[in-house]
Amino acid sequence: MVSKAAYLYFGYLAWGCLALLPLVSLREVGQGFYRFFGFLCAGLLTLSVGLALFMGPTITGNDRLSVWALGACLFLTLCFTTALKVRVRWFVWTCFVLAVGSGLAALAYFPWQGGPHPLFFFLHSLTSALVLGAGILAMMLGHWYLVIPKLSIDPLKRLSAGYILLSVFTAVKLSVSFFLYVGFGPHPLTPGGEALMGPELIFAIFRVAWGLLAPLGMAYWVWETVRIRSTQSATGILYASMVCTMMGEGMGLFLTLQTGIPF
Repeated sequence: MVSKAAYLYFGYLAWGCLALLPLVSLREVGQGFYRFFGFLCAGLLTLSVGLALFMGPTITGNDRLSVWALGACLFLTLCFTTALKVRVRWFVWTCFVLAVGSGLAALAYFPWQGGPHPLFFFLHSLTSALVLGAGILAMMLGHWYLVIPKLSIDPLKRLSAGYILLSVFTAVKLSVSFFLYVGFGPHPLTPGGEALMGPELIFAIFRVAWGLLAPLGMAYWVWETVRIRSTQSATGILYASMVCTMMGEGMGLFLTLQTGIPF
């Protein structure tokens, strides 16, 4: 369970960062920012694929397909990052699009896709990956203003707005998930027949309190500090918010694997 959760979690982190990277123009932040995130994503994908190999024969069916897709995403991400140095524009962005596409295929093949409401599970995976990526990118971009002090505030505004909107959408998605899979019965059960509000209750509360309410509570201060171009303050708040999001999404992934219900 732990290895599978970690394998999925690192895959989420890598794909979310990679997919949202173009929200910051290469001309605005320079090659260094892109190369840093390219190698970061490659490292996370290596961890994810390595954990899958470690699990060995337990990887079957859709799990195996997702590992192959993540392996392709890893190779193409390395090609993209290396090609940034060569500066052959068409090759750089072809590798990028293919890397994002293969990572998206991995999300589609994650192991719970055979259950009820498969499209909703796919949306859940997609949103979780994107909100993680947006939080990390926004926080690291805040630090990048120390490297390029005259950098326009617009990229940080875009990433901060995206992170806030994705956090709101995650809260809405979790509410819809509750109605779809649990409802308001006296003793809601998981697909395995166990009571949902049993041993998982404390984890569900933690997931909502830290993974949703805390980032949403900090959203106003994030936007206000970005709006007045107080990048250091914004970075500090984004760091705290990102940590809460990472804990919340990790707990949500654990609950999803444990109960079969997208958290």
